[in-house]
Amino acid sequence: MEKPNLIVRFFSFLLKVLVVLVLMVVIAIASFEGVTYYLTGSLYDLRELAGGGNDITNIGSSSEEQETEIDETNMESTLFFVDSADSGKEYIALNMLNTKTNVLDVLLIPTNAQVTVGQELLDDIQKEMPEAKNTVNIGDVARAFGDDKYKMISDIMENVTGLTLSGYDVMTQKNFQSFLDMVDTVEYQVDNNFSYRDENGVLNVIEGGQTELDSEEAVALLTYLDGTESEESARLERTNVYLQSFFNTLFAENSNSAIYKKYTNLAESGDGRNLADMESVFEALDPENITIRILQGSEADGVFTVDSQMVQLQVSTLAQQAENASSSGSQNSDSEESSESDTQSSSSSGQDSKDYSIELYNSAYVAGLAGEWEAYLEEEGYTISLVDSYQDEGPLSTTRIVVTEEGMGEDLLTYFPDAEIEVDEIDTGGDIQIYIGTDSTDVGGEDGTSSGISDSEEDTYSSDEEEISDEESSYGYEDEESTTEEESSYGGSYNFDTDSAE
Repeated sequence: MEKPNLIVRFFSFLLKVLVVLVLMVVIAIASFEGVTYYLTGSLYDLRELAGGGNDITNIGSSSEEQETEIDETNMESTLFFVDSADSGKEYIALNMLNTKTNVLDVLLIPTNAQVTVGQELLDDIQKEMPEAKNTVNIGDVARAFGDDKYKMISDIMENVTGLTLSGYDVMTQKNFQSFLDMVDTVEYQVDNNFSYRDENGVLNVIEGGQTELDSEEAVALLTYLDGTESEESARLERTNVYLQSFFNTLFAENSNSAIYKKYTNLAESGDGRNLADMESVFEALDPENITIRILQGSEADGVFTVDSQMVQLQVSTLAQQAENASSSGSQNSDSEESSESDTQSSSSSGQDSKDYSIELYNSAYVAGLAGEWEAYLEEEGYTISLVDSYQDEGPLSTTRIVVTEEGMGEDLLTYFPDAEIEVDEIDTGGDIQIYIGTDSTDVGGEDGTSSGISDSEEDTYSSDEEEISDEESSYGYEDEESTTEEESSYGGSYNFDTDSAE
């Protein structure tokens, strides 16, 4: 058999090389697409819904084939903002509540999120940002719209998620920290040491490892940026883990009613939302039915790009899972509602002030007194929503307890046995006001002993009196001068709001 000539053999070899190269290209493209989908579609996999028993991960190999229609029959969706005017790093979360099953899904939203909007919404954005294109940055919108930023961001998130929002709530960063103060400390695993500076420029370091964070350290944790290309994603992951632990501890240590009252004293609602309508919602919440996740997207070069199609699929899936929450979860909810109903009945008879928000006023002209009582009463399970000084009438010799209904506040006589209870209107947001007089300067001491505190407890408080005085600045709000000093100790690189409390 005659061998092919040299030219034929050359082209045959060349054809084989081309076939191999084509196969390599096809394999490379397929691998790239697979990795890209993994990073954008399942990097922030949806954690198991409490009561649902399903992991929502890798939600579809082809998003075009997924049903993105959202069932909002029993859904109430709101946005929550923590306003950090100085740093511009607002905490933003989308709260999706199923009012039938009481499942609450919280989606954390990057403050620098880049989102694509429709033409109609873009026209509205361009009124303040003429240079805006159909892809806009949430941070840029916040800076451009000033006081109207919350409404505009709400419109953007409606456009991105496909949800109908019922409004939004806003807290200052200082009030958010006060809300976090409802829990003394939260267990948290810190991956690496990180430092932050307070308002006075003092460097503080939170060391890596298993630790317990107080509210000041928590705010530092939630606002800390590590300077990497994925710093926003890392910040949201920290926020995710911390808040899950926080809510578990919060509900374990406080009644649902107390949490609601504390929240409504610190938050301002917008866009026609009425926080009073949310009391029954708060009372039915169970930390096991609260899940926290991150809005679907990917981060590159420090910019988090929201994948609108994946977000709507994420929202639709979560809404369906919440709607189909297990019957056992519903039974637990019914049981909790019954329990809360009993608590409300008890509260209406004025037997337990722990279901009300209490305002403390230092009317004895004793520095630090209100702060000591705040610490003591919160340890006893009471909710303190405001601490301030009151000097309009000079030092009061007798403690005065102001309530809005007859029968309220009587259990507080356990701590203030010589106090006088008055029924009057309260327009500051609290349910009960205590004007601490000179008859109540011995916090947990003789006054408490006369009302049932043991001798051993009396000795403990007596021996610790000096120590409490040294620590009173950690609670703050004792009077106008000490409040100012306390507020100034917060802040620094993560920019606490230092406006004085009124």
